[in-house]
Amino acid sequence: MDIDNFIDLLKSRRSIRAYKPDPIPDEYIQKIIESARWAPSGGDSQPWEFIVIKKKDVKDKIADLFVESVKPLRQAELTREKELRIPGLEMEIPEPGFKRAPVFILLCGDPRTNEAFPLTVYQNWGTEVFISNLANAFLCMQLAAKSLGLGSQWVSATGGVMEDSLKEFLNIPKELKIYDMMAVGYPAYQLGPRSPRKIDEMTHDEGYDRSKLRTDQQVKDFIKNLRKRDREELEGLMRGMRTKKA
Repeated sequence: MDIDNFIDLLKSRRSIRAYKPDPIPDEYIQKIIESARWAPSGGDSQPWEFIVIKKKDVKDKIADLFVESVKPLRQAELTREKELRIPGLEMEIPEPGFKRAPVFILLCGDPRTNEAFPLTVYQNWGTEVFISNLANAFLCMQLAAKSLGLGSQWVSATGGVMEDSLKEFLNIPKELKIYDMMAVGYPAYQLGPRSPRKIDEMTHDEGYDRSKLRTDQQVKDFIKNLRKRDREELEGLMRGMRTKKA
């Protein structure tokens, strides 16, 4: 793959919240995990463990746990300035978009592998490096899925408010840490590329160019524009789903 094709792959990756019912070949799932297996990790610690979930009753239970777990998040979100609210938490959505994906892949990590780091790193910044290791693997999973013509969603709540309930439900040992879950399947709709910041705004030569430092208001306006785009995309998706049901 040349660099232009790689950048095109990055541009085309979006979080998908509606899936076709078509099953995914087992070979594809193995390739996604194989890609993550080669992710870089501090001290070559390779902390990852992958839980593949296909059974409908298990996926439905995870979706139910998600709905219950994010209720406090939604209540908190509604106290924010409206233009900053996460649309998926603010809007009433019948069910999580990832629920009907044919496969969930839960990425866990074993913090005991942090001892592979240099001692000072292990003692002072072990958690940060551990999370970076898992983030590397998760990105590999997402890009591998996209390269196979699949869509995916990064279900970030699984590594936060859902961790305790998921560990109990899926019999995950206490020694492990849930990072996040990826829902994966054939997308039921298509999204255009995101709108990243301009490269010259974020690139600095030989040191930080303080003339490019954004004000607090500029950062807030940037986030508001992101939320506006997210809201428009989600509203469009929900309209499409209602039209199909009608």
